[in-house]
Amino acid sequence: MTFSTFFVILPAGIFESSGADKISPTPKNFSRVFTILNRRAVFPVIFTRVKALWPERKGFHLVRNSTGNEYIFLHLLTPAEIIVNRETVHAREGACILYNKFDYQEFFSAECPLLHDYFHLSGNLDEYMKKLNLRYGVIYYPQNSESVTLLIQQIEQETLKKNEFYKELCALKLKELLILIARSVHTDRQTVTVDSQTYNRFLKLRKEIHNEFYRPFTVDSMAAMVNLSPSRFYSIYKSIFGISPKRDYLNIRIEHAKTLLQQRKYSVAQVASMAGYTNPYHFIRQFKEVVGMTPGKYLKFFGSNNSSEQ
Repeated sequence: MTFSTFFVILPAGIFESSGADKISPTPKNFSRVFTILNRRAVFPVIFTRVKALWPERKGFHLVRNSTGNEYIFLHLLTPAEIIVNRETVHAREGACILYNKFDYQEFFSAECPLLHDYFHLSGNLDEYMKKLNLRYGVIYYPQNSESVTLLIQQIEQETLKKNEFYKELCALKLKELLILIARSVHTDRQTVTVDSQTYNRFLKLRKEIHNEFYRPFTVDSMAAMVNLSPSRFYSIYKSIFGISPKRDYLNIRIEHAKTLLQQRKYSVAQVASMAGYTNPYHFIRQFKEVVGMTPGKYLKFFGSNNSSEQ
């Protein structure tokens, strides 16, 4: 018989802590040790609502006199007006804001349909927000807006699937998201200056992509639509919207596919065709890449988690 030896490295003082955490370093107490480590590593939060890439109509206006006993996080993928300290602030694409408990919340989308990520959660973020030098009710612009959306998509899927330790994993992803925002505070964001006419041309283009998402848009074809070279177009598009044109087009396409699936009137193959895919397997692969699950699984999860209100 062969015996294996393994070692566990624990933080200094884990067995010398006082009060309820005081334990002896015996094998039968290892489970308590890991419980303490987990409690120290992940702050207790519970996500109550999570939506990634959520669309609303042009003119959407949300007013919440109090956020209640919850934090609410908002990430814009299209421009919107946010009320901050009783003043209307024009927020660009990529803007993030975290509302404290019992805060006033108001924002609206006046110039185009709204696309955004959001989540509600309970718990206590005060200590961690202070550690990162972040403030509630302040608009931040993370350098990588796509990463914010990706993390919220992952949190959304974890809350839907509810696999073992999903709460701990969601809390870790929340920490990563807040760190991304904190890193951007003292980092200058490289932007491309554009005039109002060019900006409006890009807004019009993006609206056309939303309206005709089934068309096979490419960087070259989109650049031609605004009379720019592909390289110049790419730089301006990413500067304005905080995401590459190719990725944005994919997200728009899949978001419309999600809406079609939610109607529960069409098969996966029919939705693939309606979204402009000639190959349903290509559609399934890209859907899973964006959403985190296949269209078929999404239908099942949406059927049991169809609460869409903010």
